[in-house]
Amino acid sequence: MSKVELFNWLLFALGSLAALLVYAAYRKSSEIIRPARTGALAFHPDQYRLAHEAVEFFTADGVRLKGWFIPAVGAESGCTIILCHGWGANRGETLRDTWFLAEKGFNLLYFDFRASGESKGSVSSVGYLETRDFDAAYEFLKTNRPQQAESVGVFGISMGGSVGAYAAVKYPELVCLLAESTFLSYKKVVANWGWHRLKTPYFPLVALTMFFVRHKLKADPEPYSPLYTFGKIKIPVMFINGDHDDLVPLPEAEELFGLCPSEKKQMWVVAGASHAKCAEVGGEVYRGKVSAFFAENLREPAPEPALKK
Repeated sequence: MSKVELFNWLLFALGSLAALLVYAAYRKSSEIIRPARTGALAFHPDQYRLAHEAVEFFTADGVRLKGWFIPAVGAESGCTIILCHGWGANRGETLRDTWFLAEKGFNLLYFDFRASGESKGSVSSVGYLETRDFDAAYEFLKTNRPQQAESVGVFGISMGGSVGAYAAVKYPELVCLLAESTFLSYKKVVANWGWHRLKTPYFPLVALTMFFVRHKLKADPEPYSPLYTFGKIKIPVMFINGDHDDLVPLPEAEELFGLCPSEKKQMWVVAGASHAKCAEVGGEVYRGKVSAFFAENLREPAPEPALKK
C-alpha cells in the first residue's frame, strides 16, 4: 500500500470516527430532551389513604399539565408545599417519598413537568422550560386555592430543585425551599451523566451533545442553572444530598450550599445515598428531618387583629 493510499485510509477512518461521534451526540441530545416515560403512574394517593383531587392547568406556552392537590390530614391548613420531581421521574415517585407531609398538616400540590408522567409536551429541558410549568402550578394554586396558599413552600428533587431555586428568586413571597440532590449547573450534570453513566469524556462527546441540545431547544438552558440562582435566595433553605451521588458529587453540592446567602440554611448529607435516593436510604430519619424543616418554617399566618369598634 502506497503512502497516498495509507493517508486516504487514515482520513477515511478519522472521518468515520468524527461522523460516529456526531451521530452519538445527536442521539444522546434526543435522550436528554425526550426522557422515556414510564407509562401509568406506579404510586397514587389512594395507596396512602389520602384524600385528593386530580387537577390540571396550562402553561403560558400552552402545555397541559396534570397533578394532584392533597389537603392536609385532620384539619384545614393555609400551608401548602409545591413538590417538583426530577428529570425522567414523575409526581407518583415524589409522592412515594413525601406523602407523610400531608399527615404533618401540610397541603401538597404535585404535578408532572412537561414531557413527564401524565402531562403533555414532548420536550424536557432539565430546568429551563420547566420554570414555565412551575409558574402555571403556582398560579393555579393562588387562583383556585387562595385559602390554602397563604403560606407556600417548595420541595424540589434534582431538576425540581433547580426549578425551585428559580421560583424562590422570582416569587419572594415563597416561605422556604427544600432542595434535594440538586445539581450545580446544567453543564456539570450533563458532563457527570456522560462520564459516570456512559463512560464518555466531556470533550468531544458531551460538548457536542450540549451543542445539539441548545440547537433543539433554540435556547441555552445553562443560565437557568442553580449556579446562577442560589446566590440570590434569602429564604430558609434545606439542602439534602447523598455522599454516593455520581450526578451531584458532594463537592458540587457543598459549593452550591456555599453560594446561598440565606441566614437560615442547613445541609444534611445522607450516608450511602445515591442520586435522588435520600428518602429510600434515610427512612424515618429522612421523614423526621424533612417534616421538622417545614414545621419550623412553613407556618399559618398570624390572624389579623380585630378592628376596635
